[in-house]
Amino acid sequence: MPIVSIPQRRFEERLQRLRSELVKLEVKHFIVFNPNHVYYLTGFIHIPTERPFALIVQDSTISFFVPELEKLHVQEKVPSAEKVGTYFEYPDTTHPMKHFAKFLKEELGITGELGAEGPGSPGRWGYEGPKLEEVLGFPVKVSAQLITDMRVIKDDDELACIRESAMWGNLAHQLLQDKTMVGANETEVSIAASLEASIAMSKAVGLAYRPLGYGGLSAHAGYRGQIGTYSAIPHALNRNAIFQPGDTLVTGASANVAGYFSELERTMFMGPPDEKQRKYFDIMVEAQDAAFAAFAPGKPCSAVDKTVRAVFKKRGVFHLVQHHTGHAIGMEGHEKPFLDHGMDVKMEPGMVFTVEPGIYDRGVGGFRHSDTVFITEDGMEQVTYYPRDIDYLTIDTFRR
Repeated sequence: MPIVSIPQRRFEERLQRLRSELVKLEVKHFIVFNPNHVYYLTGFIHIPTERPFALIVQDSTISFFVPELEKLHVQEKVPSAEKVGTYFEYPDTTHPMKHFAKFLKEELGITGELGAEGPGSPGRWGYEGPKLEEVLGFPVKVSAQLITDMRVIKDDDELACIRESAMWGNLAHQLLQDKTMVGANETEVSIAASLEASIAMSKAVGLAYRPLGYGGLSAHAGYRGQIGTYSAIPHALNRNAIFQPGDTLVTGASANVAGYFSELERTMFMGPPDEKQRKYFDIMVEAQDAAFAAFAPGKPCSAVDKTVRAVFKKRGVFHLVQHHTGHAIGMEGHEKPFLDHGMDVKMEPGMVFTVEPGIYDRGVGGFRHSDTVFITEDGMEQVTYYPRDIDYLTIDTFRR
């Protein structure tokens, strides 16, 4: 059976882990503002806006402080919540943070020993407001990375979600390649491939599937403007480009499974690649192979990036490199730790990384594959499996 959600017991385990961390932090209560962290700890997902929203974790209970429009939503989705405090709107005549201070003190009995992942509600969508300490009148110990650090090692259910994501990302990418042809429009091709893959995913996984989002398709594949010489811009944006013979293409594909993602990227060609395209492609694949071989538990993340840099320097293309080898991935597209020569965190089983060394020549294009790997007890497992060879990734420009 495909995984469609994170089991409730996982959220309970995470809350208990957080409570153990609070002992080390020397606080008894902790405020969570980050929407991804609220989901990670409780399974509740919401649409973040300018309105303050907080989860309060205590010794044996959790409570929420939310805008009125989220009250029923929280009560229905998280029946285990001890209390749900509310305010009508932001900004209103009385600032929500003043209501929050009253809720913490009078309803939850918090008068000290409080931690939070930020000094106050995040400044999102024009929000302005006081810091917690200003409205509470006592110190608050801020620990911005506490829950982020908890998320570094994925549990078996998270790994299963990412593996499932890789499978549907693979389908989306194949559809993308199948629909790409000279004269076609990148927007239309991306939408068509993503829609077809999402429908197939929805039918196969069943009615229990919830994409855990508020827009977009469950599976996605596209180019994001990385077509022709613009593929040499790693973070290019959609240009509504028309595919032309000789183009170098850089793709991207993934799928949302219970809020978790994989990453699959490939370098493709519109027709047979010329000598320089083939040279860059071969060096990029050599560097990615070297990265795969460098993964091992107990080794620093920097070892992978240093290995890749050595390949690029040996082949004389390091001046065409614009970024590190990869990064962790899970609920967010980029997570810590990073495969960078400045990151000496040791790799551990359960970490999940993208492996995406790239070469970028503005006159020719970009050359980057990205694959998702799990760190295992004895090495690594590559979970994205789309073909990496140049022949498969060369599109026949004569087809119609």
